[in-house]
Amino acid sequence: MQREITDLAPSLPSQPISLDVLQEKYFKQGESDVEDLYRRVARALASVEREDIREQLQARFLDNLRAGAIGAGRIMSAAGTDIQATLINCFVQPVGDCIQGVDDAGYPGIYEALREAAETMRRGGGVGYDFSRIRP
Repeated sequence: MQREITDLAPSLPSQPISLDVLQEKYFKQGESDVEDLYRRVARALASVEREDIREQLQARFLDNLRAGAIGAGRIMSAAGTDIQATLINCFVQPVGDCIQGVDDAGYPGIYEALREAAETMRRGGGVGYDFSRIRP
């Protein structure tokens, strides 16, 4: 017997702090409950798919969200809006073995890596650094 994906979702009691966080960080204009949020995100995720399967995939994304497959914060906050932000939460910033410009292998030097990281953070992304190319 095959169960519907929505039958698998755990039912948790609502907590006041959860609604506060949703209202402060995730709900956009016109959204008043988590179902509105899920519909916006599912529609946005499906929007890049072929038109002939878009509606079907939107329904699947919505079922997955209802079942507890919640996207990262940036996805839930910015997908389906005109917010100019990345939907990716975390990035690895390589740092080349030089102060300015790029190193011999084409990796950004320390100051260029800092500039790129600042732009990533300005758009809501988090940054981790890869210093493995810098000599000891």
